[in-house]
Amino acid sequence: MVQRKIKIPKHGGPDGQGLPKEVFEKLFAVIDDTSLSDNDIKSAIELCLSISTQEQWNGEYRALLLEKIK
Repeated sequence: MVQRKIKIPKHGGPDGQGLPKEVFEKLFAVIDDTSLSDNDIKSAIELCLSISTQEQWNGEYRALLLEKIK
């Protein structure tokens, strides 16, 4: 696992269409990809945040990401 120094923002709205769990889980592989920079990872996280609903992001996905990069 790669140690990343990335902040995981809270979702402040507006809601996206909703991010399927399968797509969110692929974000973990992106985070582990050593060929990607922290800026690349940040962009992927922000894209997932913008697609998710506030309930998804703040209620589940954010906590999982914080645990992943801990």
